[in-house]
Amino acid sequence: MSEKVEKRRYPRFPTDEVEGSFSYSVRASVDNLSLGGFAVRTGTQLQVGRKYNFRLGDGVDAVQLEGEVKWCRLAGTEKLDTGDVVPVYSAGIEFDDILTGTAEKLHLFMEKNVILDLKQRIFGRLKVEKEDEIDLETESKFLVKQLSASGMLIITELPPKPESIVELELQLNDHSFECMGRVVYAAEVDLVEEELRYRVGIEFVRTSKEQLQILENFIRNELEREE
Repeated sequence: MSEKVEKRRYPRFPTDEVEGSFSYSVRASVDNLSLGGFAVRTGTQLQVGRKYNFRLGDGVDAVQLEGEVKWCRLAGTEKLDTGDVVPVYSAGIEFDDILTGTAEKLHLFMEKNVILDLKQRIFGRLKVEKEDEIDLETESKFLVKQLSASGMLIITELPPKPESIVELELQLNDHSFECMGRVVYAAEVDLVEEELRYRVGIEFVRTSKEQLQILENFIRNELEREE
């Protein structure tokens, strides 16, 4: 019954002209590290060729970097405390061009946080002493297929996990609509230029009154009159 009420209060409008982007974060553990890149383990399959931003270390010693995923493969499985068995992926990320100051910070981080191993040093990679988790952050663009005041249906190349919260930005003519979104579901749609596309349902959350007004004005002025 509540679903019917919601449909009456927030009708969905089809559209193919609204584009946007969302920020997406993946938790990962650093396995080994070199001045040119590192290997990570994560519960999410990383897309080869996609770039991620991340930070190594904390405080004044922190190093902010960007890198591109060069390979990603299934490394095994892990049993959670809940009893569920989930996949574990291993991926290699190559750092983008590093400026001199950043290279010095990275070298300092490695001096403080790696285990020296002569066999590994031959290949330029060192085992990280502290396997603290880091956030790999990226941005994915999307096309809106249906839009309402409470959420939207999008097509995107990167599927966020259901129930995750993502930071959204939509371009609505001359205005930018920004809010957080809860991922309701994500499903494969089709293969486009050898890359998968996903249909993702998102519910808007934590929307300010000002931002909601921007969205409602757009729907009223641009979408309702097309019906």
